[in-house]
Amino acid sequence: MITLTTWIAVVGGAAVGAPLRYLVDRGVTEGVASARNSRQFPWGLLVVNVLGSAIAGVVLATTTGDLRFLLLVGFCGAFTTFSGFGWEADRLWAEARAVFWAAVVVMPVLCVAAFLVTWKVASALG
Repeated sequence: MITLTTWIAVVGGAAVGAPLRYLVDRGVTEGVASARNSRQFPWGLLVVNVLGSAIAGVVLATTTGDLRFLLLVGFCGAFTTFSGFGWEADRLWAEARAVFWAAVVVMPVLCVAAFLVTWKVASALG
């Protein structure tokens, strides 16, 4: 059963995660684009999703109750983004097929690896 406190925790976490995702994604993307004079690979999205997956691993291993809902469902759910992945995949399919394939193979593998490593380490420590 979802309680009001759980609902507020999810909303609160999402209210922080979504704008932070935007800021990190834009900051990384603009930094890479200006440094390399290129905007093909979605570096900002990769950083956001790998970082969010790593945070999710720690949160899952170390929290319970409403704190878990706040951080895992709210914050990590809004910070990481499958919709952004879909958006970038669509853009890359039209612009650069080789980069598309690199992104759809590399990003999920790195996200799963980040989650598993942090989850295992945090579980072992806690």
